[in-house]
Amino acid sequence: MSEEPVFVRSRWGTGRYVYNHRSPVGLALIVLTSFVALGVLFGMRAQSTWSESELGDAVREGVQALEGKRHYTSLESDHGLLITEAMRESGIGPRYGVDTRQGEGGAYTVSTEDTDSAYCVRITFTRDDQPPVVFPGAADRPPPGPDMLAFYLSHATVSEGRCP
Repeated sequence: MSEEPVFVRSRWGTGRYVYNHRSPVGLALIVLTSFVALGVLFGMRAQSTWSESELGDAVREGVQALEGKRHYTSLESDHGLLITEAMRESGIGPRYGVDTRQGEGGAYTVSTEDTDSAYCVRITFTRDDQPPVVFPGAADRPPPGPDMLAFYLSHATVSEGRCP
């Protein structure tokens, strides 16, 4: 058995204790710590990247969550954030890294940097005529135009591939 201590004071002027590479236990701890650190880094990388199946599952779950959901929005808004938020709420995949590109007619191409696949999500809105709060004079106002905020119900569909 070696008489070398497992920990020694650092000679770099900090006065802290460090693993002693001359001790067999200290050397084993140095090697073990390196492997644990690498495992943690690889695990973090795996949790922060999208896989093909995760993206597909998250898009489908997000579209299901959007179906019939009530939103306070305008028809002219970019609704890509609604898709991203619905995917995030599904709990599938990382919480970030989704790219939604707006196309024509309420179509959004959903993809990530980590995958080669893309999905076309189409969102349409119908007017929700039951606002949660009735305020004086609401019946006298005209219906909102496409750029005015109002309550709408969303309807969403998904297909594989980029939107045309």
